[in-house]
Amino acid sequence: MATPAERLIPAATLAAPRRIHRAEAGGTIACALLMAVSLILYRLNSHVGMTVWPDSTRYMGISPIPYDAPVYHWMLVLPHAWGVPLLTAAFAWGIVTLCANVALVFALVRRASGDWRHAVVGTALVALAPQFVSLHAAVISEPPFITFVLLTLWFALDYFARGMRRDLLLASLMLGMATLTRFTAPPLGAAIVLVILTDARVSLSRRIADSAVLALPGAALFFGWVAVSTLTVGHSIGRELQFYGNMGAAQWWANLKTTAAWILPDAVPLSIRLALLLAVLGFGGWQFLRQLAAWRRARLDLSCELRIAFSLMLGLFFVGYLAFVWLSTALEANLQFVGRYGFPAYVMLVMMVATQASGLGRPSGLRTVWLALAALAALVLLGHTVRTAARTHQMFREGTGFLSRDWRASPTIAAVKALPAKAALYSNGADALALLTDRPAQISPQERLLRTNRPDPDNPPEAQIARMQAQADAGVPVYLVTLDRIDWRFYLASEGRLLRELTLVPAGTFADGRIYRVAPGESR
Repeated sequence: MATPAERLIPAATLAAPRRIHRAEAGGTIACALLMAVSLILYRLNSHVGMTVWPDSTRYMGISPIPYDAPVYHWMLVLPHAWGVPLLTAAFAWGIVTLCANVALVFALVRRASGDWRHAVVGTALVALAPQFVSLHAAVISEPPFITFVLLTLWFALDYFARGMRRDLLLASLMLGMATLTRFTAPPLGAAIVLVILTDARVSLSRRIADSAVLALPGAALFFGWVAVSTLTVGHSIGRELQFYGNMGAAQWWANLKTTAAWILPDAVPLSIRLALLLAVLGFGGWQFLRQLAAWRRARLDLSCELRIAFSLMLGLFFVGYLAFVWLSTALEANLQFVGRYGFPAYVMLVMMVATQASGLGRPSGLRTVWLALAALAALVLLGHTVRTAARTHQMFREGTGFLSRDWRASPTIAAVKALPAKAALYSNGADALALLTDRPAQISPQERLLRTNRPDPDNPPEAQIARMQAQADAGVPVYLVTLDRIDWRFYLASEGRLLRELTLVPAGTFADGRIYRVAPGESR
């Protein structure tokens, strides 16, 4: 029964907190359902086995080619040192990063927009994207990279809400971890610094000092690792600062089609996909300029400040990240903008547009824009659902990568397992052999380095071939394994050249490859 004081309060006022509580509960339930769907998809996609690509074996430490960024490698090998199989560790981390990324995308958009409905749509556009599902079911570094990026954004929002440098310190450390997971994180630090420097609420000296607080701890973490790694193992970032890029018009066209696939499947004409993508980018750019002007000229209430700060950070990072990746294609030969490199940018774009859409307000013109965005979101979600369902069905039946059913049934791999235990193995698929046979293998002699597309002056192919022959001459059983499925390593010495320059004796011919024994004797 209501008290006399309660009877004096309007019923609508009393009901408002209950409506807010129900709305927040509805958002939490929707987020939990999306997480449950993501976990089901994760399990179905990893039914045959985790997706293991050549880069995966580098992080696992079983490839003859060393890893670059170390954090994901540490995430796998530290549990392995305690007896946890590498693939079990990868599966567990996949669950952790999947749950964290779904929860963080939802929490960030809800916090910045103040609207759980926009947060649910934004989270669905990320979690149901076919790339999200396939990346988390793979032994690859993008999922933890996205996690550290999202944590950086969370602590940066804390700073803009409370103005405490402790939050900047935490953001800086998360940024350092993101950079040590993938070397493409520095544009995020630059984006946050630019937003800090344009914040009209505080003095210039405070802005400069706060920018230093964000930049220095993370930079110290990264460059400290660079120094220690260079001194202890002889390599760190693994790239020379020279322009070896060799992408031509065909590769750039393929990159454009990869980016257009963010919106709709390949079955939709490219012109339509590009038009829709440009429309989304145009909306994001228009809102970014409006919000930047508001950020610089006036004091705003806290909810508006957070929405604008979040959108500005995402917009700057989106542009900087893509520029950084495209710069990498200029520095490194034979590097293309594949889907997994672009997916973090897609996540940032979705969160930015979802947050911007929440602030469109009620004017009729802007309401029309909001409705157009809602219709496009529904269309994209439909396309994502269809593509994810098709990919999940294929993954459940066959798998992909080195742990697919085809690779596991390889007769050449089965024959390698029967070779002498002390044999030295060389192969165009050394990473596949190491994974599937649990035996170390070396890469076949390389005529060129993949990242420079030039011969290695310190290790020419003639020297590599001579070392193989010398091992055989010394009494070591040496075998060359050629796997027909490995058709992308054009930089290796051809099978014909090795037949001419080594004393190779056929040891087995199979449906998917050949095995040769390097016989003792002089090189031919």
